Amino acid sequence: MKEVLLQIRKLLAHKQIEEAHALAEQISDPYWRGYAFKWVAESLVIKDPKRAIKIAKKIEIETLKSETLLFLSYELAKVRKFKEAVEAAKLINNDYFRKKAFRGISNALAKAIMESSAKEVKLSEFNLGEEELQYLMPLPGNIRYKDGRFFIGTEIHRIKGETKLQIFVFENFKKRKKAKLKKKEDQDLKHISNYIERLILTGQLHEAEKLAKGVEDACASYLLEEIGITYIDRGDIEKAKEILERLECADYLAAELVKFYLKRNDIEKAKKYAFRIFNPALKLSIAYSILLIDGIDEKFLREFFKDTTPYKLGRLLKFLAFELLEEAKKRNSSDLLKLSKNLFLLGKREHQKIY
Repeated sequence: MKEVLLQIRKLLAHKQIEEAHALAEQISDPYWRGYAFKWVAESLVIKDPKRAIKIAKKIEIETLKSETLLFLSYELAKVRKFKEAVEAAKLINNDYFRKKAFRGISNALAKAIMESSAKEVKLSEFNLGEEELQYLMPLPGNIRYKDGRFFIGTEIHRIKGETKLQIFVFENFKKRKKAKLKKKEDQDLKHISNYIERLILTGQLHEAEKLAKGVEDACASYLLEEIGITYIDRGDIEKAKEILERLECADYLAAELVKFYLKRNDIEKAKKYAFRIFNPALKLSIAYSILLIDGIDEKFLREFFKDTTPYKLGRLLKFLAFELLEEAKKRNSSDLLKLSKNLFLLGKREHQKIY
């Protein structure tokens, strides 16, 4: 078996993909056949994404299949083949890998949007439809989506009761610092970042953390945040919190800690880590999750949204009330219906403060 696998690696190194694929098909052991398919799919991913995904789907070992599809989604997102990247990610059965895939694509899409010189970018420019986009929301950074366009640093005033994608911008939103790198330095950073991501993927978190501390600030925060989230998935909450304390901005890591404590009904700790979130869409999502479990805590809500005007706070509370109303209808819950009404009235009182 070792000789066959070495032969496949050699064929792929010489770009003889068809021969390598044919040889892989002949392997009887599903485990080693899966590894061979993995190598072939990875070699094809940029040249022929659809075929690469098709080959990955044939891998019978679920963990190996998930790892391969995750790799394909990363690589496709890097070259801005977002539609195909989402297609690969949707096939991942492992929840952790699936979440990582969509987050990786979301980050790559946000980067592509920010690199555009325009203040608004059409969704169609990325060969994406709203069907694919729903898996990538919310986008990181100060990017919002509305009516087929991405907006950078834009505010939309209208709020409807029923909406899937909405734009919310808060004052004093903290942005991650971007390092100005020369071309060679940028290339070196890309290589080390890819290596660290592979270490995270394979569970070598201690080594990944050591290396991440040494890279540029522009990338270190993202990598350390990924490591922290992985620690949460492993159940090592103290290590995740230790990483969070070292980061200036780690919205997704903080959000995962909030979710962790909400599941354990530890509301006070959930609220504590909610204050580490600055991404507007994530803040709204977390506020909704806390409301569902804890009900209305006016002091918390005012402090959580303290960087907004009374007018905006009123709008946000009304929006959350509409969302709770929809949930109340789905669950046929009188308690949620009452919660929705009281939250709407609180939002109305906030609006009245401006008159």
